[in-house]
Amino acid sequence: MNITKHKLFLKLLLVVIILLNSYLAINFLRSGRYLSMSQEIPFSHKSHLKYKITCLFCHYEAENNSYANLPSTKDCMMCHIALKTESKLLRKVIYSYDSIFAITYKKTYDLPDYVKFSHSVHINSGIDCATCHGFVEEMDSLYQVRNLTMGWCVDCHLNPNKYVIAPREISGIVFSQGILTAYDSALFSSKHFGYFIMPRKLAPASIDCSTCHY
Repeated sequence: MNITKHKLFLKLLLVVIILLNSYLAINFLRSGRYLSMSQEIPFSHKSHLKYKITCLFCHYEAENNSYANLPSTKDCMMCHIALKTESKLLRKVIYSYDSIFAITYKKTYDLPDYVKFSHSVHINSGIDCATCHGFVEEMDSLYQVRNLTMGWCVDCHLNPNKYVIAPREISGIVFSQGILTAYDSALFSSKHFGYFIMPRKLAPASIDCSTCHY
């Protein structure tokens, strides 16, 4: 009788372990945290940012659009037309530049189609890229830093000062604690080497369904 109970206990324990591991695996895959994609051409942010190349220099669409563009072959060749031309890693880039074949990228950060996210709204609210993407300047291989689930986004909207990193020069978002006139604010943006007004504290953002969902 005791042997039967013992076997039953082991079977139940095995089922619990399997269910728990399945739950953890599903949540890990759903959040995408620590996910890193193998790209057609390996790219090191660390080696580029040590030359003080800002985030917005390559991802220039992010300041004024909902999306952050990936640099085109032409963007890469603006520098590499004369730099590191003998590098083996650049052969595919040069081939793409001289032909009609585009370089493909695999998304590391990929939100569901029913989620809307605006890079420009966050940048113009004084939120540094590292808030969501981590300190990319220290990464050789880009990986997803944050747990981009609905729960994390809602918590960030309700408690922004718990997560938000102030604009940094390496991001290309330059700010001042001073107060600029309306004329100055319109004239100068981070793109024009001006100043971004950074409040001491960010107010909670909306968590209405329509804020993040279509």
